[in-house]
Amino acid sequence: MKHITTPGNMHLADAFNKNDLDALLKHENAACISIYIPTRRSGKESLQNQIRFKNTMEKIKPIVPGIDLGPAMALLENGNAAFWQYQKDGFALFMSPELTRAFRLSMDTPEVAVVADQFHLKPVLPLVAYDTTFFILALSQNECRLYQCTRQHCDEITPENLPDSLSQALRFDLQEKQLQFHTASQTSQTPGRKAAVFHGQGGADDEDKDRILRYFQAINNALTTFLGPRSDLLILAGVDYLHALYRTANTYPYLVKEGIIGNPENMSAQDLQKAAWEIVAPHTRKDLNQALNTYHDLKGSGKTANDLAHILEQAPTGQVKHLIVARDVDQWGQFSWDDGPVFHSEKQAQDQDLLNVAACHALRNGASVFPVPLKEMPDDSPVAAVFY
Repeated sequence: MKHITTPGNMHLADAFNKNDLDALLKHENAACISIYIPTRRSGKESLQNQIRFKNTMEKIKPIVPGIDLGPAMALLENGNAAFWQYQKDGFALFMSPELTRAFRLSMDTPEVAVVADQFHLKPVLPLVAYDTTFFILALSQNECRLYQCTRQHCDEITPENLPDSLSQALRFDLQEKQLQFHTASQTSQTPGRKAAVFHGQGGADDEDKDRILRYFQAINNALTTFLGPRSDLLILAGVDYLHALYRTANTYPYLVKEGIIGNPENMSAQDLQKAAWEIVAPHTRKDLNQALNTYHDLKGSGKTANDLAHILEQAPTGQVKHLIVARDVDQWGQFSWDDGPVFHSEKQAQDQDLLNVAACHALRNGASVFPVPLKEMPDDSPVAAVFY
């Protein structure tokens, strides 16, 4: 992961992954501060990023007396305006007396600040629960680009022998044809030998398609050698008629049927990644769908629950196998092992999201946790669990 030194000597990461989640899950302190704000990547709207962060800090100051907010406050100094102009879709900051970590996130985030004995991690769980590696093959006659991506990263890579254009792919093919032609010409006068004859392909259109198909076959050969036994999804980007031609040449079994239509020469890596993620995202739900099916199959057997208080009691014991939690609602309140949960209809100063508490304890004890929109929850509840 790329790290950048930011004002206040905090580390800013360009993505949030499972290692980050594990590190923050292990950290417990009486003053764990979690701050999320939505951000804009560039343009005039990006000027609101710093203002939004300042407003959030003003809300949090009264509830953290005596805690050093220096690293966070340094981001509000006049000389740091440029820092806020180069963000992604969301910004998260985690602080305690022992650590300070910040993340630029490739997803929309709520605007929320929480001070509790553990970090508020529910907003970033989708980045870990559904993350996957996929490839984008951006094709035109003038360019061939391959990107290795996740939801948060997109890196251009160049496998060995991957042609970068149709002209390069067919250069050696043309040279071979010329050699064959000259050989045929030289031998045409030799008794007993027949000169080579080259026939047309049924017109210019057919000839162009034949040349493009050979170009795509060269690309496919390089790709299949590079990808080998991998099973990562491959998304094709190109103008409409090239999709059908490439699929004729393709032998990689994980080329997704749906592709990105349009000239990729006019699309940035970020544009391609965003379009490809819309295609890939449904494929990341396999484990979630299995958990939902298990929940429905076991309902009424005593192996499931949708009562948050009961789940809060079970999550720290390692009894939860799957936890499905609404990512777009919060259940504010307080929780202690002696008194159990106390629920509040609105967030109070020292409250934490009890759905986050259940999710964090479940994760620490090996459960699979799936954040979903409330409308996709299996019951009329923001939480559902499958027990061992």
